[in-house]
Amino acid sequence: MRLLALALLAISTAAFADDSGYGDPVSRCLNNHTIPYIKSDIDARKIVDDAYKECDSVIKEWQSNRELLPKEMRDRQEKELYEFYIRMIEIRRKSEPVK
Repeated sequence: MRLLALALLAISTAAFADDSGYGDPVSRCLNNHTIPYIKSDIDARKIVDDAYKECDSVIKEWQSNRELLPKEMRDRQEKELYEFYIRMIEIRRKSEPVK
């Protein structure tokens, strides 16, 4: 079931991919609005919340492409993506050498 969900996600996001960057539109947008702030003192959750606001239209498109998936699966995937970006910022901050 999880493999099916990942395959559907890959297919739905591949349809919107272009040559301007690596990855699907959601991750490109979120990366563009989170990665530049990793070295800042801004709370990771605020960075991710602001990125989600900036990427609202892209995220809504992604969500609409996943309407056929069970609601529980969609909710879990959305929560995991959100938490992934928070963890990514926190881990990168810990691993960056202090200059």
